[in-house]
Amino acid sequence: MVDDALVDNRRALIAVIAAVTAMAVSLSLSIPLVSLLMEKRGYGSDIIGLMGALPALSFLLASPVVPACTRVVGSGKMLWGGLLLAAASIWALALSDNIYFWFFLRLMIGLSMAVLFLISETWLNKIAREKTRGRTIAIYVSAMTCGFAFGPVLINVLGAEGSLPFIVSSLIVLSAGFAFFIVGDRFPDLGEKSSYSIFSFVKIAPMISAATLLVAFFDGSVLTLLPVYGVKNGQTLEMAVLMTSALLAGNILLQVPIGWLADRFDRTKVILGCGLIGVLGALILPLVMLSPYLLWPLLIIWGGGVVGTYTIALVIMGQQFKGGDLVMATAAVGMLWGLGSLFGPVLAGLAMEMFEPHGMPLTFAAACLLFVFVAANHLRRLRKG
Repeated sequence: MVDDALVDNRRALIAVIAAVTAMAVSLSLSIPLVSLLMEKRGYGSDIIGLMGALPALSFLLASPVVPACTRVVGSGKMLWGGLLLAAASIWALALSDNIYFWFFLRLMIGLSMAVLFLISETWLNKIAREKTRGRTIAIYVSAMTCGFAFGPVLINVLGAEGSLPFIVSSLIVLSAGFAFFIVGDRFPDLGEKSSYSIFSFVKIAPMISAATLLVAFFDGSVLTLLPVYGVKNGQTLEMAVLMTSALLAGNILLQVPIGWLADRFDRTKVILGCGLIGVLGALILPLVMLSPYLLWPLLIIWGGGVVGTYTIALVIMGQQFKGGDLVMATAAVGMLWGLGSLFGPVLAGLAMEMFEPHGMPLTFAAACLLFVFVAANHLRRLRKG
């Protein structure tokens, strides 16, 4: 019986990681593709930016209702429904170039992705074993980052014209269904009610909340604006684009070592260390922009350290919350992620304009410093308790 349960858990882990990776590839292929096509059709950066914000808005709006819908419908039907909605919405982008239709479809894509990612992350934390939880979550984050990094590469292969890229992106999402077939009908039971509301999560878990907002800000603004920052500070366009690749490489390569540390040492100390890397990396970046031997290692360590705060936050969340509380906690994290992704790029962009040329890294250093204060306060409370 124990062996059967272990096999089921392993199948579920493979299914979750494979499905989320496929969804990440599709999402990172379709989002830049829409932006490129809108630019070619003469739309302004304000409209393109609004279009880009819609998935984050969907996350923000959908996350609070996902737990209740999952209790009523069941996790399996919710996952399949989200998968089919995402595939259909991405495919429908190829049917018409009407801007209002695209706005609606991007909202639907964001809605479906909120369902898929929130249930998958809850499922992952539900089946992860405590002694290897750090490495399990780290593998998940690394695989998801690989998916997000691979999507833009496909644009170069497929091109940005015609319906083919959207069809391929839709098929990639559907391929996640093969991962769900692995588990058959053994989807997780997420029907338990939580003992608290989603809006009380920030008070209950301030460190997890702060880490989510931080990495959403990083993902939505630093990764987007880093090439612009590089060009403004003497890098060629090609090198500036590679700076983002170096950050992503750090995200992918360093999560498993960070997860390993989380399985062996105090997790609050590990997440605090990742936050300090975020502060130092942002402050040092302006000083090494024209020193390639220092710039590239810094970007790898900085990127890995910052995203490590989210990895450890998910680990601590799975450690502290169980049953219906875990479902609600994951939904709260999704809502906070939407909030950070929605407003982060705006704040970073304004900072870059107001405090040129180093407004973006200095703003992010301030955000990391705020997170460090929250984590240090949490560690102090744990020691007193």
